[in-house]
Amino acid sequence: MHPLEAKQKLEEIISVLPDNKLKEVIDFASYLRDREEAEELMKMQMSSEAYSDWLSPGNDIYDEVFKDRM
Repeated sequence: MHPLEAKQKLEEIISVLPDNKLKEVIDFASYLRDREEAEELMKMQMSSEAYSDWLSPGNDIYDEVFKDRM
């Protein structure tokens, strides 16, 4: 389905929904948007040099220091 077709189909569906259902649609759409943004942020953070350094063998000493807290 093309984006325009999907938007038109969604408009058809929501045009007949009662207000309480529209609120649910808005909540779900907000959840999808926020989840995507969080995933993008996580990918960006995990690809950073600081994250790679944190996972490097030189930082394994901290595994021993904090082993009782895991």
